[in-house]
Amino acid sequence: MLNPLNLITKFIKSSNQKELDRIGKIVEKINLNEDELKNLNLEIYNIDSTIICEFPKINPHRHDILEKLSIHSKLLTGSIPPEIGNLTNLSNFLGKPGSQSMGGILFSEYLKRQQLHRDAEIKATLNASSLVEHSPELSHFMCDTSGSICELVNPLDENDKILSSLSKNFLIICLEAPDTMYQVLIDRFLAKPKPMYYEENFLHSLWKSFRDDTSTTCDGINPDDFMIYGFKALIKRRKAIFDTISKNWGISLNFEQLREVKCAADLIEAIECAIRVK
Repeated sequence: MLNPLNLITKFIKSSNQKELDRIGKIVEKINLNEDELKNLNLEIYNIDSTIICEFPKINPHRHDILEKLSIHSKLLTGSIPPEIGNLTNLSNFLGKPGSQSMGGILFSEYLKRQQLHRDAEIKATLNASSLVEHSPELSHFMCDTSGSICELVNPLDENDKILSSLSKNFLIICLEAPDTMYQVLIDRFLAKPKPMYYEENFLHSLWKSFRDDTSTTCDGINPDDFMIYGFKALIKRRKAIFDTISKNWGISLNFEQLREVKCAADLIEAIECAIRVK
């Protein structure tokens, strides 16, 4: 017996099937470029995926899912994958500008990778705000941004997109480090360098001043020497920006005061005190 419904579905695809077909074409393109990725010594280490299904509907089970994950109870269960917090892959991707014979990359290539880093930082930060806005059960969510956030914003602009989004959903707290921490931060960077983002104009000025100060051509620059030079200038620059962020958009907590914090109640008291003083 002819079933009209079967006949119709042969010609009219569901919206989900159309989306699957669209994604399928993207996957085919990725597969075609697999050899090219290998030739460039690149590998995929993270994939964001979306589950598309018509049944069961997920929304009615949202609370149960969060229960299982123990997010709403502020408790992370299970083991944390070692790649969480491991910035080695990002450091390797960003590289260091300087002599290629010393392990460096071209300055122009470093600029391109810095831009990709910037784009990813902005998206990740805005995603944190979006998550809280659309998930009321995450009322105790803490967003630990990277230090690079100060390079992505203009704290003097009252309409700054990132700071506006963060201040709407979070209390912005900046840590005020004493001058004695300056050398400590440098020593930490020397022992275990972290990936850093440099605002493009500032990076250009650093590149020029380093060459002038050392009388070195681009081909002769030691990548490690430049990264240390850049980091020292960067942390001095960032202090002023964070001071403006805390003044215009949030509060600041003194690093020495935080040494006395022993529990959640101590931290809340320190925050309340900072709010009252402001």
